[in-house]
Amino acid sequence: MKRRNIYKKALILCGFLSTLTISAQQVNTMYFMENVPVRNSLNPAFQPLSNFYLGFPVLGFTQYSLGNNSLTLKDFAYNDANGKPIWFLNKNGDKNKFFNVLKPTTLMQTNMQLNVLDFGFRTGRAYWNFSIAEKMEGQVGLPKDLMKLLLYGTPDMNRNSYDFTSFGADMTVYTEVGLGYSRKANDKWTLGGKVKLLLGTGNVSGSSSDLKLNAGIDQWNLVGNGSVNYSSPIDLNGNSFQNFDPITDISTGQWLKPSGMGAGIDLGATYKLTNDVTLSAAVTDLGFIRWNKNLKKMGYNVDYKFTGIDGLNINDTDVNHKTDSIFTDFKNAIHDTITNSKAYTSYTSPKINVGVEYAFLNNKMSVGLLSRTLIHNKVAYEELTGSLNLRPVSWFDLSGSYSVLNGRSSNIGLGLGLRTGFIHWFVSADYVPVKYATVSFNNNSNSTKAPVPYNTKSTNFALGVNFVFGNKKDADRDGVKDSKDKCPDTPRGVKVDKNGCPIDTDGDGVPDYLDKCPDTPTEAYGSVDEHGCPLDTDGDGVPDYLDKCPDTPKEAKGFIDSKGCPIDTDGDGVPDYLDKCPDTPKEAKGMVDKNGCLLDSDGDGVPDYLDLCPNTPAEAKAFVDKNGCTLDTDGDGVPDYLDKCPNTPIEARGKVDQNGCPRDTDGDGIPDYLDKCPTIAGVAENEGCPAIKKEVKTLFKKALQGIQFETGKDKIKPKSYPILNQIAAVMTANPTYLIEVRGHTDNVGDAKLNQVLSQKRAESVRKYLIGKGIDSKRMTANGYGDTLPVSTNSTPAGRTLNRRVEFEITFEEVSVQ
Repeated sequence: MKRRNIYKKALILCGFLSTLTISAQQVNTMYFMENVPVRNSLNPAFQPLSNFYLGFPVLGFTQYSLGNNSLTLKDFAYNDANGKPIWFLNKNGDKNKFFNVLKPTTLMQTNMQLNVLDFGFRTGRAYWNFSIAEKMEGQVGLPKDLMKLLLYGTPDMNRNSYDFTSFGADMTVYTEVGLGYSRKANDKWTLGGKVKLLLGTGNVSGSSSDLKLNAGIDQWNLVGNGSVNYSSPIDLNGNSFQNFDPITDISTGQWLKPSGMGAGIDLGATYKLTNDVTLSAAVTDLGFIRWNKNLKKMGYNVDYKFTGIDGLNINDTDVNHKTDSIFTDFKNAIHDTITNSKAYTSYTSPKINVGVEYAFLNNKMSVGLLSRTLIHNKVAYEELTGSLNLRPVSWFDLSGSYSVLNGRSSNIGLGLGLRTGFIHWFVSADYVPVKYATVSFNNNSNSTKAPVPYNTKSTNFALGVNFVFGNKKDADRDGVKDSKDKCPDTPRGVKVDKNGCPIDTDGDGVPDYLDKCPDTPTEAYGSVDEHGCPLDTDGDGVPDYLDKCPDTPKEAKGFIDSKGCPIDTDGDGVPDYLDKCPDTPKEAKGMVDKNGCLLDSDGDGVPDYLDLCPNTPAEAKAFVDKNGCTLDTDGDGVPDYLDKCPNTPIEARGKVDQNGCPRDTDGDGIPDYLDKCPTIAGVAENEGCPAIKKEVKTLFKKALQGIQFETGKDKIKPKSYPILNQIAAVMTANPTYLIEVRGHTDNVGDAKLNQVLSQKRAESVRKYLIGKGIDSKRMTANGYGDTLPVSTNSTPAGRTLNRRVEFEITFEEVSVQ
């Protein structure tokens, strides 16, 4: 079958209708007009400014909207490259562009609301409202494949498939009786809700279960089925579309009796994120109606085959006749029935509104952003609206908006609210046309030009007139009437008392909205800064009212106690912020410098509190012990720092000079501690004493037994004189000799008597030598009795040896035989 143009009229009709049906069901521009009393229909949490409002019947709130989700007039007609107006089916037009604009299902809707009664009133923080409204909702869904068929026909010679299943229609008329309530839960949240009784007047809803067209060159075959539910005060007679007859003769009572009943609910909330930013969200028109009066179910089944029309031209005079013939055949191919049905349920189209508003200039202006989602037949339709709102005084409100609907922009909205005395007027509209095309209308010989909206898919407006009372004049919007407001310039969003003044909970003289320290104690009154925080003049972290040391220097910050005084952890009298030695022991108190470090007056490395020798000379530094005293490692009495002989042996202690070196008094090269004759030069062989001649040593040995005494007496026998004279001669020849005359006995007899006898015999020898001219000072005499035997007393020979007289030079003991 060749491609035909027989559906041009149908295409024009569908296109025109699609530009006049709606997709809004609410006026978005009104969302941010806060002086409109019935704004709570968009969000039940919104509270009117007036204390009471009463809507005029019908005029209190009337809303009507038209539109679709796909097309505008400019999609149908536009100027070609030469500036000549054409439409999209013109040979120079762009039908592909037209087709691409279409949604999978072009939704055409109409919506109307008339408020019969509407009033609300404030009670404290709550607001109640009651309304009775008549509502009408209508939708038609056109599948994109329908336009595809009309635009492109059947490009494939054998098989072309089209799916019309999404074709459907729905019309509902009902009465809504609602009771709403909102309450300011706190300074941030306002919550609201509205319960609704839905009284259904009538409903017609149709849908296709399976409606498809298969077309080829030989024939077209339309196969499908669907149904229509019907309920209204008007009953239907008949059993098919062709012969049904509505019964219109019904009484007023029957007309007013609901055909169905249901319920609905609105829920909403607002949240003040800051004093100037308010968030809001709502779900409205969430409901259902159960239909149970004059119920009819109209079902259809179609199996239509079309084999074409030969020779048809759009300019033929018999085109209408041929077209009517096609429609007659199509009608006959539909098999339909009308039967009584069971009760069924339809659902309202809920809307989700999410908004954010930023107010400035003390709420005299604001900008808002609203996201609206309409849900119809489980499909969501999105719309985003930005709004600029002007409300310089409480009786005037002007809003302008711009919407993006289903991805299409150029939708401007305007709203105006005005209060004159006890009456509030408002009008608001979305999708106000801003682009127009001039169209000429020919009437016989007359031609009339008129502007036609060119770039909008919808129109949506609302208006209302309401009595309002108690709309308190509150210039600063703090909730207190100006006549009672003692603080009329309170910033927006500030919590106030009954006098309209900012609350000062802690009584410090700084209102809470400025008070960064809201719990200031009573003691701090008069000592707070502009932020309501206790003053801390010296900046040490301790407020002045607690600070016992108000002049703490900056360097001490972080080193103070709870009273604001510099901490002295180690108690040394130097505060920690200056203390470079923070761990001074208790014993050192009073002995630290200005830096808190231990004093060491003599600089020997031992702090004064430990220094037992506090005046150590500078040269002795590093030569002191733990007590601060100069070290004397070798114990010779000369400190190490002066000791040139640091390893003096123990035997030399007390016998060293000022340099710590062993003394050699007689200069014989033998130190005094080793010199038995330290004042007389001697030789090492004689341990520092002068050398003793061999003959002298022999003489003294002879004297051991050579000096004889009378038995038991101390009288020297004369035979002993030669030896004594020789000894006298030696003493005379050696004037440096000092001798000790020692007397000894054996153990025969009384020991005490033996000691006395030995003493007397030694004295007798000393006296003899004195008599020979020897100085008595050079000799001493001592008797030792039997205490120092040189042999055994058990034999006569031994006892003889033990009875003797010895001569010992002081530097060498010499025994003379």
